[in-house]
Amino acid sequence: MAFETIGEKLRQARLNKKISLDELQQITKIQKRYLEAIDNDDFDQLPGKFYVRAFIRQYAEAVGEDGDHLVDVFDGKRKLSAGTIVERPEPETVNGSRKAMHQEESHPSKFWTSLPVILLGLVALAIIVVVGYMTWQDRQADPIIGGSASSVTVDGSVEQTASSTKESTQASSTVESTTESTVEEKKMAITAGQDTGSAIAVSITDATKPVTLEFTAVNRVWIGVMVDNAYVYQGTLAANETQSTQLPETATNATITLGAASNATIKANGEVVPVNPGENNRSPKNVTLALQYKE
Repeated sequence: MAFETIGEKLRQARLNKKISLDELQQITKIQKRYLEAIDNDDFDQLPGKFYVRAFIRQYAEAVGEDGDHLVDVFDGKRKLSAGTIVERPEPETVNGSRKAMHQEESHPSKFWTSLPVILLGLVALAIIVVVGYMTWQDRQADPIIGGSASSVTVDGSVEQTASSTKESTQASSTVESTTESTVEEKKMAITAGQDTGSAIAVSITDATKPVTLEFTAVNRVWIGVMVDNAYVYQGTLAANETQSTQLPETATNATITLGAASNATIKANGEVVPVNPGENNRSPKNVTLALQYKE
């Protein structure tokens, strides 16, 4: 077929290469409406002759034609060579088929797009099933666990009973030992007897030999201790002064004389001996001790 115009030659070359106008637009970066104008030899639609020459060269290069030759034809310097080119299907058919192919290539099927969501759903469903099954197993296992707990409780009760029996035995032994210790080691007892104001009788039982007397002065005071009518201690104590003396181990009685009843306190083997001096009593007072010792 012989071509009479530039547009016819370029258009047929494009169809022979199965290139649509949309694809050619992407290749040449020329707007589709300008490409259509070139196909139709409507060069007045282009911005100017400079762009006409440039677009013809780009179009021709994209479809395998000699762009410089076609520009010379446009400028009237050369004639369009008579060539024969086999006609190809209409651009609409080619355009539609290639566009559909590109859409299929660029857009994957819905199945593959939805595959991640489907997988996530399956994983979630599996987790729910496992959790539900474990919960059901726990509920079914409750009676068995209860029975085991009862058995353990019985065993624990037996062990606890044995332990309690052992502790009771040990406690009984401890009580017996304590009782024996109490019998063996009686605590010293101090009991006040008759008090006439100037003299008081005090009984000391289960005393440990020798008995140690301790005197603490509240104010200055004279103190004397007589055993069998003889002084074993006598002296004057200053305020807050403490003195002590031991009674003979054979002594069964002793008389303590305080020069001022309120000015001193007495202890026997660390235990307080009652004096009952009265309030601010400056008068002398005798404390008569009757002593009994541990056997």
